[in-house]
Amino acid sequence: MYDSNLVVDRPEITGFGAPVAAYSSIVGVRGGKILFVAGKGPVDENGNTISDDIESQIHQAMKNMRAALAAVGAGMEHVVKINAYFTTRDAIPHWKQVRLENFPSDFPAATAVIVAGLAIDDWQVEIEAYAAVL
Repeated sequence: MYDSNLVVDRPEITGFGAPVAAYSSIVGVRGGKILFVAGKGPVDENGNTISDDIESQIHQAMKNMRAALAAVGAGMEHVVKINAYFTTRDAIPHWKQVRLENFPSDFPAATAVIVAGLAIDDWQVEIEAYAAVL
């Protein structure tokens, strides 16, 4: 649900195939502000990296993303772009499932990247987002 003066467009784009997962190829925003949420990792409330299980790490990073958005009065429904960085390709099926749990419709534009490493050695995932609010 978006604020009534905020317009979020998700036009269908043709000419290069449909999205390969639950995401929008392009998202446009009019009448609002964009929030840039820095990368959130798999840490608990004390800043400690949780389990080395990739699925648990993805869930924790998304929990932290929800908390960051909530701190400024926003929610996952405001996310228009999400980027996820993983250290293993094994994360992708888990990421697709967690993304669907958090975005059952009105999918944000999304990118997933496999990287050689992240800033914190124990992290296997880091997720950043852009959200649109009034």
